[in-house]
Amino acid sequence: MRQAFELAWANAALYCKSRPAIWMVDDIIFRKPVEVGSLLFFSSQIVYTKGSLMLVNVHAEVLDILTRSRDTTNHFYFVFDSKQPDMPRVVPHTYAESMLYLDGMRHMKD
Repeated sequence: MRQAFELAWANAALYCKSRPAIWMVDDIIFRKPVEVGSLLFFSSQIVYTKGSLMLVNVHAEVLDILTRSRDTTNHFYFVFDSKQPDMPRVVPHTYAESMLYLDGMRHMKD
């Protein structure tokens, strides 16, 4: 969880070009257990912005070394405050990005 938070913070800092403050850990979805010593891959995206807030989604996958297959283990949602009144809006370009955008909008409304 610490590594997911650090990746989300770094991504938020690059997006807003300043040091964001954590505002809320919105949701953590545990899909599968992760064994000790497993190889984890993290990816992070800014999925939605509103005012000075931005929602960051971190996707975690575990690698099975023998079959070289990846399985999703976790989804993390973090909300950061950039302290900038007008953050650039997220504009999705693909269908998958649009689904993440809509999911992010629902998370921010709740």
